[in-house]
Amino acid sequence: MKSDLVEPTGTCRVTVRASERSSFVEYHLIAATAGTQSPVAAAAEIFERLASTLLETGIQPMQEKLYGLARVRSEVLRRRDEIYRHHGLDRTMPITWVEGAPLLGCDFGGVQIWGIAPRDREPCVTTVEHPAAGKARLWTGRGFRMLHVPGLRGTMPSGALPAGGAAQAAQLFVNAATTLDSQRFSYAQVVRTWIYAARLLEWYGDLNRVRTAFYRQVGFDPANGRAFPASTGIMGRCDDEECLMDVLAVQIDRPGAVNVAPILRSPRQDSSFNYGSAFSRGVSLEIDGRRTVHVSGTASINSAGVSTYPGDAEHQSLETLMSIAAILEEQGGSLRDITSATLFCKNHEAWEAWERVARLLGLSEIPKICVRADVCRHDLLVEMEAVAVI
Repeated sequence: MKSDLVEPTGTCRVTVRASERSSFVEYHLIAATAGTQSPVAAAAEIFERLASTLLETGIQPMQEKLYGLARVRSEVLRRRDEIYRHHGLDRTMPITWVEGAPLLGCDFGGVQIWGIAPRDREPCVTTVEHPAAGKARLWTGRGFRMLHVPGLRGTMPSGALPAGGAAQAAQLFVNAATTLDSQRFSYAQVVRTWIYAARLLEWYGDLNRVRTAFYRQVGFDPANGRAFPASTGIMGRCDDEECLMDVLAVQIDRPGAVNVAPILRSPRQDSSFNYGSAFSRGVSLEIDGRRTVHVSGTASINSAGVSTYPGDAEHQSLETLMSIAAILEEQGGSLRDITSATLFCKNHEAWEAWERVARLLGLSEIPKICVRADVCRHDLLVEMEAVAVI
C-alpha cells in the first residue's frame, strides 16, 4: 500500500491510497474540506489537486461521489467541469451527489474517487448509457466485468416520481434491474449497494420491506448460499427524490478472475437479516491475490441486533470502530488498512465525540468524509462505511 497525504494551504486534505496488483493499481482518493472557506474556493482547490493526480497516475475512475448542500451543487459541478475540461480529463464520468450537511464548516464537504490504473495504460473503464436516464461506468478486466451505476432514482418510464417513499423504492429496484440487464448483468450479480433516503427515520421499515420482497424475487437467500449484497442505508438525497441508490455488480467470465466472498456476520455482530435488514456485513473482492473489502454501514448494534449505549456518542463510536475492526481482522487486516470511509454523525456533538475516540486510539488519519445525517435508528448517533485493501 502506498499513501500520499497532502494538505495544500490548510483548507483541504487530499489522501491518495494505492494498492499494487499484477495487472493494475487500485486507487482510492479522498479530498475533504478542512475549514470554513467558500464552497467555490474549496471546489477549485480540490478538483485541481484531483485532476493533477488523475493525470499523473493514469487513473480511470469507476466511482466519483460528492458531498455537499444542494444550494452549492450547481456551482461546484460547474467548477469541476471547468477544471476537468482544462486538464483534458474524461467529462463523461457520472457522479453521485449526496446532500448531507458537512461537519467541518464548509457547504461542500468533499469528494471520493475509486479508480483503476492498468499496467499497460490501455483504456479498461468506459462510460455506458443506462435506461434509467443516466450513465454508468464499466470496467472490463481479465476474465471479469464490473459495473458501477450511480444515482439511480425511483422514476417511472414517464420520468415522474411516484408519490411516497415505498412506491419510489419499489420502482428504484426495478430501475436498477433494468439498468443491469441493459449491460448484460443481472441483479443477482450485485455485490454492494449504497441507499440514501431523504426521510430515513420516517420510513426505514418500509424501505427494508420493499428491499426484502424484491430480493426474494431475484433469488437472494442466505440459507441457500445466495447472500445479500453489502449495503449502506443512510439519510441523504440529491434532489427531490425520496430515495437514491448506487449499485456495484460483478460478472465473472473466467473462474478465479474475481473471488467474491460475502461477509454475513462478524464476531461482534450477527446477520442483519435476523432483525429485518437484508444486507451482508460486507463483501470481499479478491483480484490478483489481494482483497478489497467493502464494509457495510456499521453502527453500535450488538450481536442480538440491539442498539447499544443510547445517547452516548463516545461509546457508540468505540463500538462502531470495534465492529468494523472485527470484520477486517477476520479478513487478515485491521483498521489501518482502510483506504476510504464515510462517517455519518447525527449532530456536531456526535462528530466531536468520534474525533476524541479516534485521537485516543491513534486513528485520526483514517481517510474519510464526514457528513451530518440521521442513522437508521433514533437512538443511534454515528455510523461508518469503509473500504479496506488487504
